[in-house]
Parts: sequence; structure tokens; C-alpha cells
Amino acid sequence: MKLKTTVALLLAVMMLLSLSACAGEKPQPSAAPSEEPTQTVEAAPAVVGSGFTAEAQQAISDLVRLCGKDSPDYDGTAYVVSDFDNTTCIFDITYQCCIYQLEHMAFAMDPAALEEALSSQLDLEADDNADWIADILAAYTALWDAYGPFTAAGLDDARAATVQADPQWQEFATKMRAFLYHVEDTTPEAVGYVWILWWYSGMTEQEVYDLFYRSCAKYQNVESRLVTWTSPAEIESKLGVIDCEFTEGVSVPQDVKDMFRSFREGGIDVWICSASHADGVRAAVDAFGLSDVVTGVIGMTQKLENGVFVPQYDYDAGFTYDNAGNGQWSHSYYAIHTVPGLEGKVTAIENALMPRYGGRGPVAGFMDSTGDFNFCTEFESLKLVICYNRANRKITEGAGLIAVAAMYQQQTLGYDLAKANEEDDTLYILQGRDENGLRTLRSAPETIRLGETDARLFANEDNDALLRYAVRHKLTTQQLIDGFCIQTPARDLGNLLGVEHGHLEEYSGYHSIPDEVPPENETAA
Repeated sequence: MKLKTTVALLLAVMMLLSLSACAGEKPQPSAAPSEEPTQTVEAAPAVVGSGFTAEAQQAISDLVRLCGKDSPDYDGTAYVVSDFDNTTCIFDITYQCCIYQLEHMAFAMDPAALEEALSSQLDLEADDNADWIADILAAYTALWDAYGPFTAAGLDDARAATVQADPQWQEFATKMRAFLYHVEDTTPEAVGYVWILWWYSGMTEQEVYDLFYRSCAKYQNVESRLVTWTSPAEIESKLGVIDCEFTEGVSVPQDVKDMFRSFREGGIDVWICSASHADGVRAAVDAFGLSDVVTGVIGMTQKLENGVFVPQYDYDAGFTYDNAGNGQWSHSYYAIHTVPGLEGKVTAIENALMPRYGGRGPVAGFMDSTGDFNFCTEFESLKLVICYNRANRKITEGAGLIAVAAMYQQQTLGYDLAKANEEDDTLYILQGRDENGLRTLRSAPETIRLGETDARLFANEDNDALLRYAVRHKLTTQQLIDGFCIQTPARDLGNLLGVEHGHLEEYSGYHSIPDEVPPENETAA
């Protein structure tokens, strides 16, 4: 069991930091750039013509030279791990697939099976869940009787257009999609993460793959836009009229594809670790043209019975997928035994990837959210983390804290990859993007959010306050991450910042997972 950093320990450490700063004590050596400039061998960036920031391009190039096949220390154990939704791709493949699934009525459940799926793991006495399910089932039953039975293959476009003109479809689709938001907002993470899987109940692995593939293939060429569905007022229901807003359009920027190719050609494996359905993620890899650069996929694993999915999570036989390219995938030997979100992503890497690579952790991570914070901070092996800037991540969220850490390292500590590694740190880089149009990266840390024209660096002034605090107190990367990731109310006696910060109740610690040298004569699988 890993030791947990408790709130009490946090407060003690933070108080000591504050007192030492006030007393005028010198910062720890790793808190400031070393006196002698780091000598970096100049070379052309590994990603040519990239939309990445200059800092990201140089770090990617340096990482390939440091860990790739041309390094004198290369032993085949180097790999990177990237989240998928809003990281590898811009926007979310699961949320987009929900829309495609509803538009085409691609469900492998009759009304009774849908009721079982919707009710799974939910308290029907709480949060109006029973009323939500009653309204959804009434509309679905009416559609089933008029146009069914429905199948995993879904309706063709002409038939789908006919069904979508029916007010019962508007009632069903709007409330079904809005209910997903409701479940995520009102249930514990253990339920909220996995509940969307139950939509695929009754389908085979191939049918889920095909569903996601069709969705990704369609929407990667659709320009980003915000859409609002409204349930019809003329249909009598328990909840009444409901509005639901969502984003359309999802794709992988060419810059990300080029980066992954640089890694693979340089002898560094590329793994996806996602909290989307594993079969959906492998479909997205193929649909977005990543099949020749992604080594394998970790995703959420749903239980199979008699060859079809049922509304239960698979903690025992949920395996990673190995990618042979050209749409050829196979279950690997290694099961993840977890839900790959938050600390679960750490567990998945420990269970499914480290044994393949002789006990070594990833050399780089790619993230965008709180769900990625643990795996992008806990591994001592991490040399580089690129955080894709959503420009809405507060310091009460993991990515908001990493955004501050990245700008602190760049602006104050003067880090590049070599300098960060000299200090036994991970280099954090904040990467901007433009969410409009067909979605691209920007060669700056700021992001232009969907529907906006001005680029933004941080979510709000609290991020700026934390950055100023780090500069004023000359914090190390570890002090910044360990000290501000624990949930701390603004009025807490140990809160030295004066505003609410943190997102975790407990944390194993920055670089708490040691990098293990592979046993002699053992190479990566």
C-alpha cells in the first residue's frame, strides 16, 4: 500500500513553508534555476511544422533523443501514455457517440432491457432518478412500438430522419442525453464514470467498435458547434420540458498524429489510457488515422455474458488491447482490474503496462483534466507531461493546478527538459488549442474556447494568485503539487493562499512511484 499524504501533514508542511519564507530563509536548491546554464544540444525539432508551442516542440525532440532508439542507454522500455478525450483528440468521443447513437437509435435493448440498464447502480429514491427513467422509458416504448425493433446497427439516414421528426424522439433523445449529465453530477465517481457503458448493453465488442467508428468518421469532419435539444412541451411527462446543450465535432489534430509518429519511429511506444469504453477507443484510434502509431489501448471494460455486454463493470477480465495495425486488435495478457480514471489510471498502468516494460513507468504523459492528474504526477519515471489547456480548469481541479505548475516552471524556473531532469523533476508544458472550426493546436499556451475569439491562459484569477504565491515563496515543483492538490476550503486555518484550492481528499505524492530498473537480460514485451 502506498503511503497517503493526509490533510494534517499537508497543513504542517505548508505552515513550515510559510514561516521559513517569512523568516527570509533561502529556498531549497531545486526551487530556482542552477547557477550554471544548462547545455542543450541543438537539433531540429522532432515534430516539423508543428502547431505545438516552441517549448513543446523542443521537449518532444529532446525526449526522443534522450529515450529513443538512438540513445546510448536505449533498452526498449521507453513508452508514453496519453489520455484520449480532450487530450489526444479535441472534445470527447463518448459524448459524441451518445449523440450519434441517439440520432440513429442504435440500441440493442428492448424497453425492459433499457429500464434495467438505466437503473443499474442508481438509487431510484434519490435525485428524481425514477422520474427521469419513467419519462425516458415512456418515449422509448412509443418509438419501439412505432419504428422498432432497434438494433446496434442503427437506422439508415432516411429512416433516422423520419424518426427524428416524431416528438417522441425529441422527448427520448433530449432526456436520455440530459440524464447522462444528471447521473454524472449526482452520483459518486465510481458510478458516474461507468454508467454510460450501460448504453451499450446487448451489443458485442465488434458492434460497440463499429458504433464508435461510424460516429468518429462522421464528426471528425464537422466543424465545432454548440447544440441545444429541447424536449417538446406537448408531451405529458413527470419532469416537464428539459433543455440539453452539448458540443458537436471531435477530431485528432494532425500535430498530435505527427508527435505520436515521432515517438514510434524513435523507438518509443505510445499507449492510450482512457475513461471511455475500450472498444470505442480502439475504434477512434482507427477512425482518426492513428492505427500505425498507437501501440495499444487501455479503456473502461464492460462485462460480457454470452458474447454481449451487460450493465456491469468488468474488474476481473478487462484486458488491454494490443494493436497490430490495419484494424487488427487483440486482447493482451494483462488485465487492468480498475476503472481507468483518477488514481485508477495509475493502477491500470501498474497492472497492465509496467510488467510489460520490466517494471518501468512511462517517460511522458499527456493530460487535460482532473482524471489524468494522478498518472501525470505520481510516476518518478515521467520526464515530460504536456497538459492540453482547456482554459476553464480552476485550481480546484487537477489540470488547473498543472496549468499553474507549467507556467511557473517555464516563466520562473526556466525549465527545459534537461534542466527539469537535472532537478529530478518532470517538465510540465501547457499547450493551447483552438476549439473552433475543425479544431487545431495553437503555438501558444493560451486556448481559444468554442464560440470565443480571444485566447485565455487560465480559468480565473485564483490560478494567477497561486502562480504569484509559488513565485513569492520560491516553491519547488513538489511543494506546489503536493501542497495544493488536497481539497482545502478558503476559510481553512491551514489555507495560506486565501482561496479554495485542491481536488483530492488524499494523495500518494509527487513522484511517489519509483522507477524500477528492468532485471538483467529482460526486455520489453
